[in-house]
Amino acid sequence: MSKIINLYHIFSRNAIGLLLLGALFFYTSFTKDKEKTNSQIRTIVIDPGHGGHDPGNLGTGRYKTTEKHIALDVSLKLGAYIAEAFPEIKVIYTRRTNEDFLELLERTQLANDNNADLFISIHCDAFTNPDAYGAGVYVMGMSKLKANMDIAMKENAVIYLEDDYKENYDGFDPNSAESYIVFSLTQNTHLDQSLRIAEQIEQQFSTFSNSKSRGVKQAPFYVISRVNMPSILIECGFLTNPKEEDFLHSEKGQDYLASAIFRAFSAYKENFEGVSLEKEVIKSILVEKENTSKIPEPRKELPADKVVFKLQIGTYLKSMLNDDLFKEINAEEERLYGTFKYYVGNETDKLAIDNLKIKMRKKGFEGAFVVAFFKGKRISTKEALNLQSKNNSHE
Repeated sequence: MSKIINLYHIFSRNAIGLLLLGALFFYTSFTKDKEKTNSQIRTIVIDPGHGGHDPGNLGTGRYKTTEKHIALDVSLKLGAYIAEAFPEIKVIYTRRTNEDFLELLERTQLANDNNADLFISIHCDAFTNPDAYGAGVYVMGMSKLKANMDIAMKENAVIYLEDDYKENYDGFDPNSAESYIVFSLTQNTHLDQSLRIAEQIEQQFSTFSNSKSRGVKQAPFYVISRVNMPSILIECGFLTNPKEEDFLHSEKGQDYLASAIFRAFSAYKENFEGVSLEKEVIKSILVEKENTSKIPEPRKELPADKVVFKLQIGTYLKSMLNDDLFKEINAEEERLYGTFKYYVGNETDKLAIDNLKIKMRKKGFEGAFVVAFFKGKRISTKEALNLQSKNNSHE
């Protein structure tokens, strides 16, 4: 209580201070009221930056590329990957077309009103030097690096395109240093989780996306400061770099980026929800000998009326069947929308596939996750277990 009184004395010396103090009390009570108790990811909001009469950053002019187009394309690909892999997750987009324009406030309200578990905002960067390139991931924070602050101010300045922005944003001015003081007082209460998925994405960008990673940074972006959930903002690359513009404009480049973000999300989801294994399985893992870590086992044919569990180990833009490792593990290939998905295992026992997942992750497939099928159709793991339980009760 004494800290609040001291803050009051400091802020009450001027009108801006009173505004900031009010914002502090509002944000503190807001986050308490909206605090989550579940440990599962049920809803994710994907926010393609800009849109409508706001094109965002512009490219070199060769393709008439705009940030709003690239952001939407990558966002829709990402959402499709998530919806296919995790049908139990509700995927919400802040916009679905390039004609849509949403105010920053509307984007954050959409996420909060739907009680989302994760907010991902997709953007593209630009700079006066055409040599600048690479993708970066941002979480909420008051950065000491001027470059990060400049990027945040530029993105936040989109509110100048909105009607009645002064009233809607309680006097927040993207170009005012005083306005950003409130950001430092209302640090993202989900910063730890935001950093976890940001680091996963940065790792994927560094390893698989065929793009330079500029690392994880903190900056006071409005759109990720006012959502009550883990939130990140991704700059997919520089439209002002001719070579990177080629990459961002291409179908292949967008697939690389979307699949990299998806793999990171899959790993984050596993970590966030935890791996539920029976005690017997945990015990068998502890006593497992090294010579049992060799994986491939021939795929076995199972009855068509049985629920089947498989392990999806990756999504690639080219066939990996000639790769020595994929031959060794006897991977099954599925081609879909120009991508190649790979599965191992073919089990009716969920515990058996959980065991295989642990082995495959030791092999280097850290983003491997369990998927379920029934009569050739992909279903959620929860639905698969319910079906098995129902069928067993009738036997």
